[in-house]
Amino acid sequence: MIDKECERAVNTWLRLGDRVTGRKPVEGRCDRCSGIGYLSEIGDERVCASCYLDGAAAAS
Repeated sequence: MIDKECERAVNTWLRLGDRVTGRKPVEGRCDRCSGIGYLSEIGDERVCASCYLDGAAAAS
């Protein structure tokens, strides 16, 4: 389970990374949970911070 503080921190880092690299924010809903929030594109999938963290935890 990902807590809100971790989700907020990852959200901030995703926004910063997108801003630094010049990527435009992704519109729509998360492809994994259908949640609305700041999304980042990982491969061909739109993911929110919580799903990004869940995926990273599952991969380790």
